[in-house]
Amino acid sequence: MESTAIYRKPKRWIAAVLGLLIQPVGMLYVARPGWAAAYLGLAVIVVLSNIFLLRGRELAGDVIALLFAIICAIHAYLLARDYRELLRRPWYSRWYGLVAIVVAFAALAFGVRAFLFEPFRFSSGSMAPTIEPRAQLIVRKWGYGNYGTYGIHLMRTGMSSEVQRGDILVFEYPEDRAVSYAKRVVGLPGDRISYYDRRLKVNDQEVQIRQIVDYFHKDRPIRSLQYLERLGDREYAILIEPEAPAAVPFTRPFPFRERCAYTAEGLSCRVPEGHYFVLGDNRDNSSDSRVWGFVPAINIIGKVQYIVQ
Repeated sequence: MESTAIYRKPKRWIAAVLGLLIQPVGMLYVARPGWAAAYLGLAVIVVLSNIFLLRGRELAGDVIALLFAIICAIHAYLLARDYRELLRRPWYSRWYGLVAIVVAFAALAFGVRAFLFEPFRFSSGSMAPTIEPRAQLIVRKWGYGNYGTYGIHLMRTGMSSEVQRGDILVFEYPEDRAVSYAKRVVGLPGDRISYYDRRLKVNDQEVQIRQIVDYFHKDRPIRSLQYLERLGDREYAILIEPEAPAAVPFTRPFPFRERCAYTAEGLSCRVPEGHYFVLGDNRDNSSDSRVWGFVPAINIIGKVQYIVQ
């Protein structure tokens, strides 16, 4: 015998709460899949607007998101109030259907973040001007063998994607793998890297730079000398502070430190197998391989694919 529960009207307070917290689920609860799809699309637009258009205006983004949630909650409440008593409720509006849909979408989102793409918030100025403080990084993870998200490591495999000089990588900081860093790769396994008097050499070949217009910092009222550096077929901007000391300050013990030689003018290193040498683009305001050593391949999370300033 068919249960009468499938004919019960949706509860108005449940519809309002779901509409406030998870807008598409609120619409599914009142058996309106079309509205659920519409609110899902609008939610994506709100999120993207907060990332791309309202960066630095978090309060405005929060107000828009709250208004959107309140509107959906009211809408779901009204639909539940006007629901016809004898209308059979489809499976996706029942508790088990809603749970299954939420779990499926959560698993899909988790899988995308763990294996394909993951956003990272970059708070440091060490990669300026390429990456401004508080920029959002979209990192491609597939092919780099270090899979997981939200602090949960699922699996580690060998890398199938090639790391090239000039790539910006996100990786686990060698001294604390719970912390993620983003730096530019300048040295591959076996390379000889030297950085003396603020000039970079790779395998004894000096990397060409040319000065361009000064860079004005957004977080402080100063400017820095800005150069374009060309490493292979990659060209990118770097910052140099002429008054900063050329010697690397505060170096720490790290694996394979015997492969590096430090002087008052800089350092030179031979990159060991399975490791990479990285630098920040803000050369005189970056803690990088000059200070804490090489990045092991197993620490690499992925390559920065998009930067949202």
